[in-house]
Amino acid sequence: MSGEAAIREAELLIQCLRGSPLTLTRDTDWRALLALAEIHGVLPLTHRALAANGLEIPELFLNAVRNSQSSIEVLAAQLEQLLASFAEYSIEVIPLKGPVLAVTLYGDIRMRPCTDLDLLVRISDFTRAETLLTSAGWIASSPADVYHRKFVRNGILVELHFGVASPRSFPFDLNGVWGRAQSSTFRSQPLKAMSEVDRALFLLLHGLKHAYPKLIWILDADFALNAVRECSPREFVERARAQGLEQVLYTGCTMVEEVLPRHLPEDLLLALAVSPKAMQAAHTGVERILAGEIGTGRGGPEIWGLYLQIETEPRKRWNRRLMFFIPTIEDYRWTASHRIPRGLALLVRPFRLLAKYGIRRIWRAAFPSSV
Repeated sequence: MSGEAAIREAELLIQCLRGSPLTLTRDTDWRALLALAEIHGVLPLTHRALAANGLEIPELFLNAVRNSQSSIEVLAAQLEQLLASFAEYSIEVIPLKGPVLAVTLYGDIRMRPCTDLDLLVRISDFTRAETLLTSAGWIASSPADVYHRKFVRNGILVELHFGVASPRSFPFDLNGVWGRAQSSTFRSQPLKAMSEVDRALFLLLHGLKHAYPKLIWILDADFALNAVRECSPREFVERARAQGLEQVLYTGCTMVEEVLPRHLPEDLLLALAVSPKAMQAAHTGVERILAGEIGTGRGGPEIWGLYLQIETEPRKRWNRRLMFFIPTIEDYRWTASHRIPRGLALLVRPFRLLAKYGIRRIWRAAFPSSV
């Protein structure tokens, strides 16, 4: 894919997602468009937009759409079986994304591709849920971390969660989420569904912790924000602030507005405008993400620099800096493997960071230029 083709087809892809009128040129690179749509998880939505404009779509593209739909159905069938198994053992489950989110936000499981299943259970049920999976032939692919564990069977990945993100990133009111969750079903199997506000905040947090590398995650935020009907926009902002997720909300809304202008409700934008400082911090963070300065939010300290940049309160900013140097599970495992006393992990952590990333990257993460 040439750079010029990638830019041209990227613009076409964005037009499809924005709902803009579409026109194709003779030199449209369908392979480039297909690759971009698949990378960003928006192939079915792109196909729907192209078809709605009455455009002729090559068989190459149509075959890919059919393959995507087949893959989604495989995961949907697996989710149906898992929900039935968890119900048999009286374990309540909140599917976090996947086919349930596709139905909830897009009205059709075929409209949102997924590559795995994310299932949230109460922390008190986590050990029983692990046992259920392993007894059914699922193999743990890694030890549990601070919020989830991965299992694999027949090429399908299930991420079993007792949290939605590392507590080191942003807080998330799990007790409140479970208390507000409503009973629902997927293909007649029972499940719990987050409230509209909780679902929107979760999707915004999920996008931010990965630095929004995929368009589908921006669309998820857009659809979830537009689906909030249980409270007013002003109350929504207040709830986010009360949970410590104000900047998660501001950054997500800013990202949606940058990529999908005029998609968000006007009254929500007015509620956000009450805090110009928070808006400016969110704009700065989104500019860094769109400039490619953050990467995918994994495997590097830049995501911590982003968190610092969007934080508006100095005290919280310093707390976050200090938290960056608090030992992780990986640090404790490393010290154990090297027979270093656990109590020294706090001293080891800075040296491990310096060895892995170098002093310049650590300094830029801890003290971003605009903070």
